[in-house]
Amino acid sequence: MSRFIHHTRFLSALAFSTTCLASGFVPHRAFGQSTAFSIGRMPISRAIVAYGRQANMQIILADPVQKSITGNAVYGSMDSKAALAKLLAGTGLEVISTHDRLIVIGLRKTAAAAGIKTASTRQLARDATVSENVNVTGKRDNTSTKRYASQIVDTLSAAQMRTVPDLSVVEAARRIVGISVMPSTDDNRSDNNIENITIRGLDNSYNLITIDGAQLASANNTYRGARLDLIPSSMLGELQVLKTVDAYNDPQGIGGQVNMVTKSAFDYGNSFDTQLLGGWNNLAGSVVQPRHENWRVDGALTRVFGRNKEFGFVLSGNYQELHSASHAILPGDTTGDGWNYYSASGASVGSPTNTDAQAAKGSAVPVRSQDYAFDDAYRRYSLTGKFQYRPSSRFDLSVFGGYFHTLDQETRNEALSMPSGTWTQGATPDTGSVTTGQYQFGITQQPETQRTWFVNGKIHYDINDRMHLNFLASDSIAWDDSYRTMIKYNTGMNENTNKTTYQPAYGYNYSVNNGAPVIALNDLSAANDANNYNPRYWRFYGFHVKNDVRFLRGDWRWDVGHGFWLNAGVTQTMTHVDNSQTYTQYIPKDAITAAEIGNMNEVLASKVLTMESAPRLKFPIFNYQEALNKLLNNKSLFKTTNTTSTTKPAYYHLQESITAAYFQTGWHNRYVSLQGGFRWDHTRADIGNFNGMTNSGVTDYQFETRGAGYDYLLPSVLATFNVSPTMKLRAAFTETVGRPNYGDYGAATSTTFDGATVNISQGNPNLKPRHSWNYDLSYEWYPQKDTLVTVGIFYKDIHDEIYTRTSYGNVVMDGSTYAAVVSEPLNASGAGMRGVEMQFMRQRFGFLPGILKNFGISFNATFLQGFYEETMDDSTQRRVHGLSNQPSHIYNASLFYADKRLEARVAYNRIGKSLYSTSGTASWQDMWLQERGQLDLQVSYRFYKWLSATGQVQNLTGEGYETRMGPRENLIQDRHPAGRSVWLGLRFQPDF
Repeated sequence: MSRFIHHTRFLSALAFSTTCLASGFVPHRAFGQSTAFSIGRMPISRAIVAYGRQANMQIILADPVQKSITGNAVYGSMDSKAALAKLLAGTGLEVISTHDRLIVIGLRKTAAAAGIKTASTRQLARDATVSENVNVTGKRDNTSTKRYASQIVDTLSAAQMRTVPDLSVVEAARRIVGISVMPSTDDNRSDNNIENITIRGLDNSYNLITIDGAQLASANNTYRGARLDLIPSSMLGELQVLKTVDAYNDPQGIGGQVNMVTKSAFDYGNSFDTQLLGGWNNLAGSVVQPRHENWRVDGALTRVFGRNKEFGFVLSGNYQELHSASHAILPGDTTGDGWNYYSASGASVGSPTNTDAQAAKGSAVPVRSQDYAFDDAYRRYSLTGKFQYRPSSRFDLSVFGGYFHTLDQETRNEALSMPSGTWTQGATPDTGSVTTGQYQFGITQQPETQRTWFVNGKIHYDINDRMHLNFLASDSIAWDDSYRTMIKYNTGMNENTNKTTYQPAYGYNYSVNNGAPVIALNDLSAANDANNYNPRYWRFYGFHVKNDVRFLRGDWRWDVGHGFWLNAGVTQTMTHVDNSQTYTQYIPKDAITAAEIGNMNEVLASKVLTMESAPRLKFPIFNYQEALNKLLNNKSLFKTTNTTSTTKPAYYHLQESITAAYFQTGWHNRYVSLQGGFRWDHTRADIGNFNGMTNSGVTDYQFETRGAGYDYLLPSVLATFNVSPTMKLRAAFTETVGRPNYGDYGAATSTTFDGATVNISQGNPNLKPRHSWNYDLSYEWYPQKDTLVTVGIFYKDIHDEIYTRTSYGNVVMDGSTYAAVVSEPLNASGAGMRGVEMQFMRQRFGFLPGILKNFGISFNATFLQGFYEETMDDSTQRRVHGLSNQPSHIYNASLFYADKRLEARVAYNRIGKSLYSTSGTASWQDMWLQERGQLDLQVSYRFYKWLSATGQVQNLTGEGYETRMGPRENLIQDRHPAGRSVWLGLRFQPDF
């Protein structure tokens, strides 16, 4: 009841403010001024007459046009120039000139190129009027979508995505205000690939990814949202980020939603645009693999055909081959247990039972000094096609299909030191020694393949000039198949028990320099002798995810008249997810067979790297095939271990059904636009997985099914006030949800074992969806066509926030007790997010003299503050100041130059530190991804109308990634370099 009263008060106050503000304006009409339009889809001759009457302008057609050409519907209060642009988009017509209240319209050049003959009166009309030319095309410009949308939305046009040095949609998206990007969240893999975005500090767990309004499937057990690095920018006409989600949209969008608008042939006419680039990464070749060149080729072809140009076709393709390498350190380990605290007496006060106060009085000691060296070969390709049919003014149809494929072939070389025994503090708190230890070297081959199919069909039909129907159907299937082959050799092996012995030779002295440990082993010669490393294990993992999303929607709109309208619709989303894991481990049968298998010296390659965590220790590299053949050619010397406790709980099948209905209504005039609505959302999930039942020491796994469901009635109210023809105020109240990720839902359990610690990642079947009340207020100023100034503030009151907590304990495996690190998702008691967004863009300084007029600038900044309440292992609560993957600030700045031949851009992106993960045991084990900046360059020169040369530099300064932990974030958890990439190539744009 209190929630209803809260919403009612907000709606009443908003309506009262709207009435007061609207009453203060006096009507004024002129071309380029704001006017209330109500023009349905109709033949262009009728549409132009309707426009002229409502805009109080005289229209002249300089060319004859065919009766089948249809004008677009225009509704709402907007600039009359923008209304005409919207009316003519995709018709092949453009404004030739304007004079006083006279507008001359004719066929544009691209229409003529498509085969439409222009009349001789065109040039006469152009000569008869002397005024500013207004170019109106079907291609989306940089501000029109944002300016005339009813929601708060930010966009990137196709032209903008072409002029930034980015490889994919996800990299281009970081140029948008309020958007930050994330590398891989798997610490077992390199950070060389940007995969996902956050919207206003909220990651893929909160947001929806769609293509032309239909959901794209995600083959990811970590995030519900699809990976955007799969999508090439060449297929897009516009990238839209919706930051206020009204009743029309699926409510999965606490941060917002990303909608990728594919290119339309009717917008581009007959065109062809392709580019081929080659380059290199400066770190490639620095590990094991020799340097390989990088390659990129992408392009889009659009055609308009048919007797009346009623058919359209778009074909887009993309191929990328990216090679990189990196040498990283991971002293904190993937779960944060790589550091421990010791008191002056030499006793451990660190995990798993410490308090923060005890830890602060001790010394931080590195207990997992670890080097990783990666070689990556990343390949992606895609092919998309779109067929369009527009036979009349009342009907149009489109079918879009695409296939997206990525293959990441990664090799990881590992060196790991684990100490034991007695700790002694050194001369300073950042130095010390441990008496015993063990050392291990290994190699991992971990190829990952992702495949995604997507198809959707759309139909638009006008019952009459005021009543409209829209239908959309889509199907998307995504697969992720990841394999991990791990081979490891170890000091102090007891092959009869498969245990390791900690020996004095592998204890070490250490120092901590700016959070990074550097160790010196007690017996360096023993550590450098490959004969002291005996076989430990050969492991084979397989991870498989399949996700199928089917979507249907139907919408009805009625433009009642006098500015009033109604909108209603229904949607149905069916999601099927299958997740499974295979795991087989081979170990020597006993000490005798281990001796027959041989020591590490027999499987080494000639390449030797330099250690970062232990500078005087060699980092030998395995010959992977030789090491694998030790198993393949000598199976009789090995035995397998029971891995049922890992593979059985990892399987789950999930079927999720979401049925929704919505209703919206609104009213507008030239000064104000109001809309409100409700969405009823009914979600039902059925989950099947294996549950382990232990009786008398024997565990039996039984397949069980269970169901979960919830209903929400979600309101939304949005208002836009046209303070002047160039200024707008927007206000919004919406309620959205964030459904649990599939892996959280499915209660899947993943178990990995490194011989000392069992790492368990498990789901939580009792999770509730997060939901948020969202408040937005923004100011927008469009002083000129190519200039934009905006400032916005927002607040999100989030309930039942989902976070991942890491805790520590013990587990029994194969009759032995091991330390265990358990990660699972939980609901927080409360969370919130507030922020400020601001941006300024001027595409061209036309008022400056000489070449200075060809410069432009873009700048945006976002400031974010988030929090949530976490329940600790001892049932106490603490407030964490930051949501997962939410940076404290985001800056983007670009300086660009463009004339008839030369284009150049310098772009800088900087994001503040963000929360990576939290600990349920002690706050000092929370991990924070540190602040990072990236500088990119692009230059292109046009030799001919159809040929340009392009050069790009990505990450000019070579800045990498660093994650820290500790009471003052003074300890490194992970440090990963990122290379500098250089590209050179050609762009072809032949004129059809």
